[in-house]
Amino acid sequence: MFDACKIGTETMTGARDETTGKRVTQFDVVYEGRCRIKAGTTGATEVAAAGQELTEQASLLKLPVATSGGVRTDMVVIITACPTDPALVGTRARIKGEHLAAGATSRRLPIEVVT
Repeated sequence: MFDACKIGTETMTGARDETTGKRVTQFDVVYEGRCRIKAGTTGATEVAAAGQELTEQASLLKLPVATSGGVRTDMVVIITACPTDPALVGTRARIKGEHLAAGATSRRLPIEVVT
């Protein structure tokens, strides 16, 4: 695994950023380290949420089994490094399922990347 990410829970603080007007969030890191993100489907699904048109693409996140045991469904993933595709840095996704495999070399988690 050559990429890096941080994974955690994201909560609203109630405050607003004076410059952007957006609500400020707090990110509590549960895992930070090596990972690999892989596109799961070549197509994308359009989603309408809160009056916005979003594109959703199902992907797979791989993590080292030994160090990522605290990662759970609905946590947020932020890609922090990707030497083979620097455009992925900053990509945000949500974990959509658990890893259920004994003896696996990596934890494989379904994620949704929403843009």
